[in-house]
Amino acid sequence: MTTEILLAKVPALPASTGAWRAVYWEPVMQTGERICVGFLTAWEQQSKAVLTIRPDLLATLFGAAGSKANGLLERTFRLLNARLTDTPTLQVTAASMSGIYFGDVETSHVNSYSDLLRVAKLMSSSLATFAEPDDADAAESDDARADQSQPSRQFATRIRDLVVARNASLGICFNREASLMSARRRTRFGFLSDSLVAHFGVLQPSKISNTVRTTRGLIVELSLAQRVSSRASLLVLGFPPLESPNLTDKERGIVQDYTEELSLEAKEFSVGFASADNDSAASEALLRAL
Repeated sequence: MTTEILLAKVPALPASTGAWRAVYWEPVMQTGERICVGFLTAWEQQSKAVLTIRPDLLATLFGAAGSKANGLLERTFRLLNARLTDTPTLQVTAASMSGIYFGDVETSHVNSYSDLLRVAKLMSSSLATFAEPDDADAAESDDARADQSQPSRQFATRIRDLVVARNASLGICFNREASLMSARRRTRFGFLSDSLVAHFGVLQPSKISNTVRTTRGLIVELSLAQRVSSRASLLVLGFPPLESPNLTDKERGIVQDYTEELSLEAKEFSVGFASADNDSAASEALLRAL
């Protein structure tokens, strides 16, 4: 008896585009330490400024001064919205409040304004929420899996952007769900085409035990998908450049050791393995496997 992977219905690559620009706040001037507190967005010929950092996080960061910080930021975003109403462009060069800085203008292919904000938060803000706490369905739709950390999602998104720039038809293959042994619960894969199933993982030296455990789980999923569907499988594992000044000698050794160990474990499960210290090499590895 032949077992087939049951694919979920996958929407076409979004035809609409939106733009966003991160808004950073530097609480202590001239330190260079900045927090992403919101975004300027452009969608369907409308521009707006959105404050995304939560008041409770400001209270956690600044204690009793958190409410004052929140008030200052709310006022700043009201003034930004007033400016965008008069001049609907994201090319804002200065804000009314000192310590506010703007990131580059980014463009995303999305289906809705909420998707545009979701991409902006994912790529620029670790302090923003992706779903309201009382909205369980929304939280699940954001793929809030315990084994999918934000760095892994960011890594996968950057790979997708590079691959789609080379071959737009592959856009629908990313972030797909499929049923493996049971049709009741689906498993989400980083990439799933007619010939290849792939996952994207990231080794984080500061959380090495958790990320290695997660990566081993991805290998098992890929092995199972390969066995029941006869597709080729590939794990693309990202890691920080070993020459990075942010790594200690001990961390460099840990990254090298676990990269080699995970490569051998993937081989034991007959799963393809590619490691990369940059997004370009990771996207090339995926394209070569197709």
